[in-house]
Amino acid sequence: MMIPNFFIAGMPRSGTTSLYTLLKQHPQIYLSLYKEPLFFCKDLEHSPYSITSEEVYRTLFDGAEGYPAVGEGSVWYLTSAVAADEIHRQSPRAKIVAMLRDPVQMLRSLHSLYLRTGNEDIEDFSSALAAETDRREGRRIPARCYFKEGLLYTETARYYPKLKRFWERFGKEQVHVVMFDDFVADPLRECERIFAFLGVDGDADIEADLGLAKQRIRPFVLEQIRRAHPEVKAKLSRKMGKTHLGAKRAPLEKKLERSLRVAFQEDLLETGRLTGLDLSGWGSAGSGRDG
Repeated sequence: MMIPNFFIAGMPRSGTTSLYTLLKQHPQIYLSLYKEPLFFCKDLEHSPYSITSEEVYRTLFDGAEGYPAVGEGSVWYLTSAVAADEIHRQSPRAKIVAMLRDPVQMLRSLHSLYLRTGNEDIEDFSSALAAETDRREGRRIPARCYFKEGLLYTETARYYPKLKRFWERFGKEQVHVVMFDDFVADPLRECERIFAFLGVDGDADIEADLGLAKQRIRPFVLEQIRRAHPEVKAKLSRKMGKTHLGAKRAPLEKKLERSLRVAFQEDLLETGRLTGLDLSGWGSAGSGRDG
């Protein structure tokens, strides 16, 4: 049985699902049927959708023999304090892909998602941020909450300590960072960079349109479903019942936006120094895409 040799490790609401779909077209890349198994997040609360059994986790890669790049994607691996060590213990030469987004826009999107899926019950974004102190102490947790750590919004948006754990464990040669805005602007270019990082054929025919890409991979996905473990099928069915699209967000108040950008400024400076990326555009009001 196989263990992955690359991981899409974060961040949430930063394009990882779209990237997953595009990469899955590559004939030398095997991505598991089940995205977000969260297997290596042993310090975080297990959601109903986590894969906790090693036996079941390994079945996610049945059929991956012969593929140069075998991977999965769990966006909370970056947040977990132990995932870097756990992944390294199992797969020390693994390649890590991290997708980063303007933290303010990422948090707004995450809050909106949680309202739709039941993990959040405070509709006002500012009020949800203000509830973090209580929620850290286990108070004001929504009745339908399935992932409490996700409600600590501002902690989620501090990228530097998360990336630093993986940098220290795997080394910069094994960590590749993708900027959300770059991916949106030119997904094929960013995929080609990932192909080079993973050491697979850079000339593979990849469809950038997500609708067409889903059609292309459908036969492969159906085959993965056919041979999937019963627990994986059950969890996948439950996840499909969650609503992940739609719902408009109220405009972000300028005062709150300025406050958040000041709060994240030092973290972005540290993240930029670590990665060599220019993140200065995320430090001004109105920056980033609202998606």
